[in-house]
Amino acid sequence: MILQEEGICGAMDPGLFDKFLKESKKRLNDKKSDSEKVRVFIDWCMNNNYEEVILRISSEEKGGWARNYFLDFTTNRIIVSKKSLLTKFADLGYVAGLAPYPYLVLLKDSNPSTVHSKAISSPEELLKLQGFSIWYSDISEFVLRKGIETLVTNMFGRAIVSNFLHIKTSSGKEYDFTLPVNKNGTYEQIRFWIGVILPSFCSPY
Repeated sequence: MILQEEGICGAMDPGLFDKFLKESKKRLNDKKSDSEKVRVFIDWCMNNNYEEVILRISSEEKGGWARNYFLDFTTNRIIVSKKSLLTKFADLGYVAGLAPYPYLVLLKDSNPSTVHSKAISSPEELLKLQGFSIWYSDISEFVLRKGIETLVTNMFGRAIVSNFLHIKTSSGKEYDFTLPVNKNGTYEQIRFWIGVILPSFCSPY
């Protein structure tokens, strides 16, 4: 495994985010799409050796807490951490899956002082929550699959309840996650944002 954590600086804060906005002002123009703006933020963090959480996905399975996780996609890795009873029902600070600072990038008037400190979790803090890392450089297989078998029919029509993610590493470890649609959005939405975050050598399909 390539230890990409070496040389990584501290976490994002309001002052550092202001620096990003000033240095990236020309690149963050109105002609850029939301995904392009988030990619500008990711590239800036990578170029300046800052690891930042970009996207959070929820994984839940019925029958207890053992396999209920948060998957936090950072600029360098996926951090898998177990949910607590509180975080199963409330997820402070994340809007449509995006972490606070990436979401601010999409706003016309980005004010980092409005971000509540409790809403921000650094990669190191996430790892303390019984978490572990899957580095992008260590991923040999990344398969996001539409959960056709979870299709249900009711008075409102037909809908898929869950999608599935399978990850295999170069060391042979395999991980499987169930991604409920009511917590994460549709397969197409998840696939789109994961595709924005993952490096080109790590295909999201």
